[in-house]
Amino acid sequence: MKIEIDQSGKIEKTSKHTYLAFSNSEHLVLKISSTEKKKVQNYFRNIGKPRIFIYATFVSLLVILFKNIKRESNQIIIDIEYPGKNQMIKDLIKNINPSFPIDDIHFHLIGKKSRAHFLAYGTAINQLKPDLIVKSDDILKIIKKIGKCLSS
Repeated sequence: MKIEIDQSGKIEKTSKHTYLAFSNSEHLVLKISSTEKKKVQNYFRNIGKPRIFIYATFVSLLVILFKNIKRESNQIIIDIEYPGKNQMIKDLIKNINPSFPIDDIHFHLIGKKSRAHFLAYGTAINQLKPDLIVKSDDILKIIKKIGKCLSS
């Protein structure tokens, strides 16, 4: 069985909330508010790495999702949110959790008919409620595990 992951509301749009959802036989929707994203963005500005903010935040949200997935599946399909950055995203995940089966992650356009899209978008337009609210501290704890990988 495969797990699909989709995002609604780009991380770089710090005036809007971002939602990340996974769906298989289970589902979960994460929300990070615009205020919390700005706190994370300020952290990256302060350390002189503002360009990595988007990808490190996305990966941190993925890691939080992964912790909530019961892994019966051997295939994780992530909607292509950041074209050309798929390998960097995988590398950051591997840096955070070296034992994670990175080869199980695939990037594809999952489309609007995906249940993960329905969940993320439905939550973004207030038809559904998020299952988990992510704070900047949650993201920063994960980001600090990335460490030297942020120098790229």
